[in-house]
Amino acid sequence: MIDRLKVRVAYQRGFQVVDGSTILQSFDNKEDAFKFVHARGARVWLRWDRTVIGGQTVPYDFDAKFLQDSVGRIKKELHGPSAGTWFWSSFEGGARGSTETRDEAVACVERAYTRYVIKADWR
Repeated sequence: MIDRLKVRVAYQRGFQVVDGSTILQSFDNKEDAFKFVHARGARVWLRWDRTVIGGQTVPYDFDAKFLQDSVGRIKKELHGPSAGTWFWSSFEGGARGSTETRDEAVACVERAYTRYVIKADWR
């Protein structure tokens, strides 16, 4: 089973879901593309960059982006009783938590953002 799929802007209009260089399907809007990914038990693959504050990169701190929008963040706790764990937050929808590894934190943000876009948890 595919764990992560990329959603990108299609040439001239809409969005495409891709696995590597293979276009799986095209959609008129972002929400439908995210629903396609979620229906396959996958999450949207976000772009991860180092967090920059005041022109300086922050150690063990990463920013998640979808297209140009910042949508989440993960950072390793360096001090205190939670030292060594990874805090994660999805800016849209407010989901957050902590995990033992960076890969788990990445998965949590990507899963939470995917679910937010398709309104999976809305009542």
